[in-house]
Amino acid sequence: MVEASLFSLYRNSEVVPSRVVIVSDGSWEPEYGVRYFRKRGLQVECLTWKHCADFYRNTLPELTTWAEKHIWGKKMAAILYLSETDRVLFSDPDVLWYADPLDAKEWNTTIFKISIDCCHSYDPHFIKASGSEYLYDTQEPINCGVVFIHGGMKMLNDKALECIRYQAEHCGNFAEQTVFAIMDRQYDNRWSREEIVSAIDDVVQPLFSKTIMYPNTAARHYLWRLKWIYWIEYFKMRLSGKK
Repeated sequence: MVEASLFSLYRNSEVVPSRVVIVSDGSWEPEYGVRYFRKRGLQVECLTWKHCADFYRNTLPELTTWAEKHIWGKKMAAILYLSETDRVLFSDPDVLWYADPLDAKEWNTTIFKISIDCCHSYDPHFIKASGSEYLYDTQEPINCGVVFIHGGMKMLNDKALECIRYQAEHCGNFAEQTVFAIMDRQYDNRWSREEIVSAIDDVVQPLFSKTIMYPNTAARHYLWRLKWIYWIEYFKMRLSGKK
């Protein structure tokens, strides 16, 4: 899916990253990833999650511990680590791109932007333990399938740090998304529901569904059981001669 997502970005966006980094969850070696994508004409860097997490062993050891225990901690460490020095557009592999993620000005000026989810999916245990029910008080719950960030650890406020420290001990569901939801309340910058689509209406009528698109759609996050529509759209993209 990583290859498909990258293909869609290069095919449909005029503004593309100068550096592509893929972080392994530990199930494959970085050297293999570099060789795999080189054979497909893509120059990428591949890092281990441990390389990212170890960066915080002294400054935020709870993040390292969380990453050692759970995939959401690995994801959080990777995004933060790369954003310490670079402007990072993070994308889950089940995202297909149909237009520019950001315009040229936004690439250079944005420090935080995130996509919107179809529902509130956060760690309920942390929310209850920390009195963070305010995260539910919004009509725009966030989804960290697509995140633009620059600034690394300095982007984390006290509540975000509290959540990371909690996760080092408890490793809850949607934990990294909870951290990003806290950050979103501070930075208040999101793609609209039409710009990055996270709708799941297709699940209701799967036999007759086609991907949900709007005139201003830049990407769609194919959540849950929508992967078959993802692959249909990807192969249509491959077969099309259009950019």
